[in-house]
Amino acid sequence: SHSVITHALTIMVLPDSEAITACSWNQNVICSDVPVLVEFWASWCGPCKMVHRIVDEIAGEYAGRIKCYKLDTDDYPQTANSYNIERVPTVLLFKDGEKIHSITGTLPKAVYVRAIENSFLQQ
Repeated sequence: SHSVITHALTIMVLPDSEAITACSWNQNVICSDVPVLVEFWASWCGPCKMVHRIVDEIAGEYAGRIKCYKLDTDDYPQTANSYNIERVPTVLLFKDGEKIHSITGTLPKAVYVRAIENSFLQQ
């Protein structure tokens, strides 16, 4: 049973994108001391799976520099509505709690990377 616990801890510390909830939104996004990427998605959305993979890769590649989260719009429609999310997948970039960039649809990874570099890392 000890190995099971160790295994669970190992999974938790992987720098993948994490699911986020309405409750943890303020702490993780608005009050974050590093820039944040949030993917708004829904379980019925096929293209979201492609963006999931891209966001997971970005989470690993930019670990320590930005944080990446996913928010299920069906579970948390108020949060999605407050940012005028009309289609999924939509990726928002936040800096100092402010939305500074939005990308809607399924686009090549390079588009997301360029947005991150231009929005966050060129200061």
